[in-house]
Amino acid sequence: MGLNSFQTSGNSPGGCHVGILGFGTVGAAVARRLTGPDHIPSLHLTYICDRRARDKRARQPEPLASCAWTDRFDDLLSSDADIIIETVSGGEPALDYVRGALLAGKSVVSANKQLIAHHAAPLLTLAERQGRQLRFEAAVGGAMPIVRTLSDSLAGDQVLRVQAILNGTTNAVLSRMDAEGCSLDEAIAAACAAGYAEDDPSVDLDGVDAAAKLAIVCALAFGLRVKPAAIETRTTGQISNSDLGDARQRGLAIRQIAHADYDRASGLLTAWVAPTRVSRTSPFGRAEGPENVAVVRCAHAGDVGISGTGAGGDAAAVAILSDLITIARDRAAIVPAPVLVEPQQINGYSEQKLAEAV
Repeated sequence: MGLNSFQTSGNSPGGCHVGILGFGTVGAAVARRLTGPDHIPSLHLTYICDRRARDKRARQPEPLASCAWTDRFDDLLSSDADIIIETVSGGEPALDYVRGALLAGKSVVSANKQLIAHHAAPLLTLAERQGRQLRFEAAVGGAMPIVRTLSDSLAGDQVLRVQAILNGTTNAVLSRMDAEGCSLDEAIAAACAAGYAEDDPSVDLDGVDAAAKLAIVCALAFGLRVKPAAIETRTTGQISNSDLGDARQRGLAIRQIAHADYDRASGLLTAWVAPTRVSRTSPFGRAEGPENVAVVRCAHAGDVGISGTGAGGDAAAVAILSDLITIARDRAAIVPAPVLVEPQQINGYSEQKLAEAV
C-alpha cells in the first residue's frame, strides 16, 4: 500500500519540486524512488546535479533520464526545485552548497554526517532566518529514525544515555566474520561489494564515521556542542577471528558501540566509540549485517530501543524521503535553531564505565 494523501498532501496543490545534488549510491537510490512505480505523488524530481551528469544520464531509464541534468550547481540554485537533497560526502564543498541553497530560498535534506556534525548549528540558524528547513535523518542512522526519535518522540523526556551501533558497515564486517569465520579483509570486500562501505573503509572501522554521528546525537539528546575529534575512538580494524571466538565461548559478541551519557549537574559528558563485548542476546549482539541499533535511556520512559538498516543507498533513501515528506507537508514551517552549550568535561572509554553500561 502506498502513502496516503494525508501523509503526502503538503500545502500546495502542485506538490514539491525536488533537486538532487550528487548522483552517487545515495542520490541514485533516492532518484529511483522518486521516479519509480511507488513514487510519492506530491514529490516531483525535476533536477539532478552531478559533475558527470552527461555520462550518468545516458545510462538511466525513463522517466529518470527525462529530468533536467546539469554539472553546474548554479543551475540547481536557479531551478524550480523547492527542496535540494545534498548527498555529497565530506565537509567541503558541501558546506558552501548547503549554505548557497538556503540563501537561494531552498529547503535542504542532507545525508552528510560530517557536514552536520561540524556545521549544523549555524546552518540551522540560517535555515530559520530564511524561513526554510534543514533536515538530516539520513546523516545518522540510515533507516533507523534516531534523529526524529530524539528531537520529536522523546522531546517530552530527559535523555540520560545513548548506546548505539551507528555504523552499519562495521557491523556488517564484524557479524560476517563472526558467522562465517572469514578474515577481516574478506568481510570488508563483501561490504564494499554490497555498497555499504565508504571509499576509505578505515573511516568506518576506526570509528571516525560513528564519532561524527555520535556528535550529532549529543546535540539532539543533550543540547551539547561536541566536536567529533573530542570523542575518543578505538579501532575495530585489529579485531581478529581469535577475539571473536574467545567472546563467543563466553556468550558474547563484539560490536562497534557508540556510547554517550551526560551528567547535567556536573556538566560531565562521557563519549566514546570502540569495539565492545556485548551479550549475544542483547539488541546489540543480535544485530546482523548493516543493521543499526540504539538504546536510549530516559528519566521517565526508561529504555527506548530503535533499529533499522544503517548502510546502503536504499536505507538512506528511506530517511531522505521521510524528511522530504515532512517538509512537503508544511513548507512554511519554521524550525527553531537549537541552543547548544559546551560540556564542562568530556571523558572517554573506560572498562569500569563499560561494565556498568552494556
